[in-house]
Amino acid sequence: MKPTSIGRALLVTLAFSPPAFIGLLSAPAADPGFSPQERSHWAFLSVAPSKPPKVDQTDWVRNPIDAFILARLEAQGLKPAPPADRVTWIRRATFDLTGLPPSPEEVDDFLADPSPKAFEKVVDRLLASPRYGERWARHWLDLARYAESEGFKADEIRPNAWRYRDYVIKSFNNDKPYDRFIKEQIAGDELWPKDPDARVATAFNRHYPDESNARNLMQRRQEILNDITDATTAVFMGLTVACARCHDHKYDPIRQSDYYRLQAFFANSGAADEIPLVPEKELKRYREQSAEWEEKTRAIREEMNALAEPHRRAIIKDYVDKYPPEIQDALNKSPEERTPIEWQMVHKANQYLEPESYQYIAADSAVEGHLKGAQRQRWQELKDELRRFAADPCVAPRRFRRSQRRSRARLPPDPRSQIRKGRSS
Repeated sequence: MKPTSIGRALLVTLAFSPPAFIGLLSAPAADPGFSPQERSHWAFLSVAPSKPPKVDQTDWVRNPIDAFILARLEAQGLKPAPPADRVTWIRRATFDLTGLPPSPEEVDDFLADPSPKAFEKVVDRLLASPRYGERWARHWLDLARYAESEGFKADEIRPNAWRYRDYVIKSFNNDKPYDRFIKEQIAGDELWPKDPDARVATAFNRHYPDESNARNLMQRRQEILNDITDATTAVFMGLTVACARCHDHKYDPIRQSDYYRLQAFFANSGAADEIPLVPEKELKRYREQSAEWEEKTRAIREEMNALAEPHRRAIIKDYVDKYPPEIQDALNKSPEERTPIEWQMVHKANQYLEPESYQYIAADSAVEGHLKGAQRQRWQELKDELRRFAADPCVAPRRFRRSQRRSRARLPPDPRSQIRKGRSS
């Protein structure tokens, strides 16, 4: 299923209307396999206004939420804890909102403030603190399984992952509306393609653990898609949709086919780790400077490439030879001959085989270790010449801000729809 801007945006509704998701992805929409009782479970009903319950201790209730808490306490024959003294209260409030204790000066100022809005002023000050976003963003980052490295044995660093962390902190501190917060993370790059924050936000689905040196690329891809599907539904729907990966859900109205229909929204996406976060004008200037730099350093780089090329080929051959035969065959085929499945394998392998990738296995740093004697000496001389060009601000292009995200890979659709007994089918 090829994702579209509208199709990806529809995922946003999942957070607010799980029944709509079931109807959208199921065929037929009215599945007779689910009883009316199952469909009327409270978790699948739309949010509706609810009147606060009646309580005996009405003077304890300061807002409607208190009534719900007190009603449960009274039902169990319990009484609320007595009000905290001012020192205890400001410590609790400061720890809760910023994760830090209040300073002695802040405590003294609060104790000396006799106004009825003293508590309100403390809360407003804490919410306005940058520490508030740093404290509360941690909860969302846990949900997003935020990580700055790939995990597993290689555990490669993700150089631009921190931008997503800062985006979440900034969103909390700026009091961003929750619906906008969700939309940006699911489809921000397509809904607001010129907004750098929206592009960074889609890194929500880039934090999966990834066995970057995996031999079986199709299994690696499937595990990534499973993680994205599971995390998206758990975070935005509060459902264990992952249970439907191998069979129909045991107690929620979710079919196994629903799981893979949802996963189809993500199946045509891929990791993008060098996303520009600058205006087109600045990007154009960078490209112009790069072209000038390439022209002035052409002779140096051509000589370096001549020294490096035999070693690059050897490094790449050694790497490709470790892949299973079917992946090697896919890499050796022309683009016109590749099947959709082979395209998926090639796309994954190219993370390490394309010079433009930051994970390129035959980069200069890798080649340098293979050079010996006069070759290594000449290589170092050429590197020194390049450094002189890099030190010239009139020639060297300035690096621009980049981010990483999960974006559409524009690959042929995968004809396999779901997993059965641990295998793709």
